[in-house]
Amino acid sequence: MMKNKSNFMKNIKKTWSYIKECKANLIGYAIVSIVEAVIGAILPLISAKIILNITDGVMMQLILSALTVFGIEFILYIVFYFKGFLYQKVYQKTLINLQSAVARETLNLEIREIDKASSGLFIDRLNKDTGDISGMFMEYTYWTSYVISNIGVLVAVFILNRYLFVYAVITSICIFLINKKRLSKQYEVQKNLKKIQEKKTGLTGELVRGIRDIKVLNASSNILKQTTNKIIESSNEEVKMLNIRRIYQYFENNLRAISDLLFIVIGCALYNKALLTIPTFVIIYNYQSKIKNLLTGVVQILEYNKKFIVASDRIYEVIENEKFSKEKFGSLNIKKLSGHIKFNNVKFGYNDNKIIDDMSFEIKPNQKVAFVGKSGAGKTTIFSLITKLYSIDEGEILLDGHNINDLNCDSLRNNMSIITQNPYIFNFSIKDNLLLAKENASMKEIRNACKMACIDDFIMSLTDKYETMVGENGVILSGGQKQRLAIARALLMKTEIILFDEATSALDNETQREIQNAIENLKGEYTILIVAHRLSTVIDSDKIFVIDDGKIIDSGSHKELLKKSDFYKNLYEKDLNV
Repeated sequence: MMKNKSNFMKNIKKTWSYIKECKANLIGYAIVSIVEAVIGAILPLISAKIILNITDGVMMQLILSALTVFGIEFILYIVFYFKGFLYQKVYQKTLINLQSAVARETLNLEIREIDKASSGLFIDRLNKDTGDISGMFMEYTYWTSYVISNIGVLVAVFILNRYLFVYAVITSICIFLINKKRLSKQYEVQKNLKKIQEKKTGLTGELVRGIRDIKVLNASSNILKQTTNKIIESSNEEVKMLNIRRIYQYFENNLRAISDLLFIVIGCALYNKALLTIPTFVIIYNYQSKIKNLLTGVVQILEYNKKFIVASDRIYEVIENEKFSKEKFGSLNIKKLSGHIKFNNVKFGYNDNKIIDDMSFEIKPNQKVAFVGKSGAGKTTIFSLITKLYSIDEGEILLDGHNINDLNCDSLRNNMSIITQNPYIFNFSIKDNLLLAKENASMKEIRNACKMACIDDFIMSLTDKYETMVGENGVILSGGQKQRLAIARALLMKTEIILFDEATSALDNETQREIQNAIENLKGEYTILIVAHRLSTVIDSDKIFVIDDGKIIDSGSHKELLKKSDFYKNLYEKDLNV
């Protein structure tokens, strides 16, 4: 309990930093809520007076009271309008700030964290949990004003009859205790439900994104079975939550029914003893629902506290380094690297699986270097370490003599570009996909990059040309077209270091030759690193590193390796026979 309270206060302070930008609107919201609460407290007293005036036959007093109620209600409706307006402003700004922060910090996560987590985990926290806590301060203000309003009812009952006042307080406390017990039961279920929903969101997202492969593999029944299991699991947990509500609602409803009966019995007893008049009894009886709901506002605040603790814990696990590790960069800023790369005794592995084992090599500026070897040898991992998508376990990587860990993000990522075997193309226009690489690129620069990547002719043949929307992950493009677009995107960055990771593997022979010509045009001006499956595409490299089982077993030019490396020679001969 103390831990939850501590987390609650800590997360309240954190959340305030995302709300304080709209402090004026929040203060305005608090003011109108206080006005609403005061009006809510006054109205029951005036309404009671109207009923008494009716029973006493005082017509002028009745008219004056009715006019007063009309005026107060008119003011109340104006308050409602401005309250809704201010709520919308605060909620929207808070939601934007929180979702932007979660999105930003998700992009700062180490790739290891993304590898081992479901995408649903981050999607749910970005979309659902931020919404849960964005209206927090307004919810508290609303339910506080609700409690104050109902206190007005209780004050009216106290003035009218103190015996029924005591009874009303006891009834409210009993109902409150039932709801408090319900909240403690729901809390644990709600935490588990969030975890299950994350997995369901991730799997349903994969169902949509991977629908083509699912169809081709004829795996619909298999994936549907897994998805259905997650849906059932989530539904069962939701039912468990509803059952808790239903059971406690049953007890609460019975308590309310018994309290109604006892209210009448107590009222009759008080009337027989001349301690209660009929008009007073009618007034208090009509107030019963408000009396019983006196502590509903407190229950709602407690329920929102529980919901807030769950949602905010999950959000700040992403925003802060409480659970998920973030990328770490140094402070050294280098605007332009020359492209000198050196590995010194580098070791790296995923969990206990060693991928790179005591690797050392050196690449000089403007060299064209290739990495070749069997699948799984560690070639692609080298690129992931150079771009610092993963941090090494031991050794050091030097760029222009500087330890990669000392460089800031811009020094590293603005000086190198990578074209992968399966590049991700966003559901933007072709032009906007290219502008990701260089936001202020001119149309001339864009077209020149596309011409060099041999895709400009295809784009210009489309109806909307560069404004063509490509669909999720470039669905309207072929594999080769996606790779050429990714190559154009990288060329547009004009970085000193360009990494080609099996970048021509999905291209036909003619297009591959064109890309090879484009790469050849870059030779001597950029440091070019190539991971290649087809050795015929890298035989003109300045140096070729032969990788096996995470180690460099040989290096040299194509001709040199054919003479001294049986391993390389076998790879090359197999490539020729393919």
